[in-house]
Amino acid sequence: MAVSESNQFNFVDNHRHKRQKFMTDFQRLDDRAYKRTTDSVTKFLVCTMQPYNLADRKEFINMVKVLNPRYSLPGQKHFTATAVPKLYNEVRDKIRQELSLINKDTISVTTDCWTSIANTSYITITVHFITSEWALKSACLACAHFDDDHNGKNIAEVLRSILNDWGIDVQNIMSITTDNRRNILKSNEELNLENAHISFFAQNINIGVNHSLDIPVLKRAIARLKKLQNAFAMSWKMKRDLHKAQELLQKEVKTLPSACPT
Repeated sequence: MAVSESNQFNFVDNHRHKRQKFMTDFQRLDDRAYKRTTDSVTKFLVCTMQPYNLADRKEFINMVKVLNPRYSLPGQKHFTATAVPKLYNEVRDKIRQELSLINKDTISVTTDCWTSIANTSYITITVHFITSEWALKSACLACAHFDDDHNGKNIAEVLRSILNDWGIDVQNIMSITTDNRRNILKSNEELNLENAHISFFAQNINIGVNHSLDIPVLKRAIARLKKLQNAFAMSWKMKRDLHKAQELLQKEVKTLPSACPT
């Protein structure tokens, strides 16, 4: 009986990856190999900021099974309760060890308060230092939920608490880099770090540029450009025609950028 071309393709596709199974395919990994594989998955989840429930997704489980049929992937609960906290403690201890070996008065920090898309407030502090081998390193000491009023005193208390937790004396800080908001500057005064303050260079440039654009003639021109950009953003036909014109002129296909004050 004749077999259609599509059926032939389906038969080949369904059997393309089949191979003879070996006894090792049915043997579990030894404890050392299992731990090494689980640690690798944990680092993947953390470093790529994947949601914990990825470990329970059948597509991800199947991919891991294809990569190593002998490995049984733990579920979400294992990563949330055991694997990720263990990795956090290991990294924290490593950073503590590095900080204990450097000159205490050569530490610099950067900090900022920010709000997530879920309208949750956080404060982040990063430490910068040079090792005995003259390697420049940075480490995020904390990205903490911060729901108190963002006044200078509260910010200073949080920063002092975080630094103390890492064994860093505020008075040993060589420099602290922040933006120019009044509450941040006030927190530097509370910590007696006003003379060690360095403002964000990029923000200073942005402030200068915005001041230079605050001229009536330029403001009118910018308003027209914003109106043009909005027209292209709201019309897929205009966007299509723009791309066609760029291709006709053998130019790189780009879209009009949206205006952003920062």
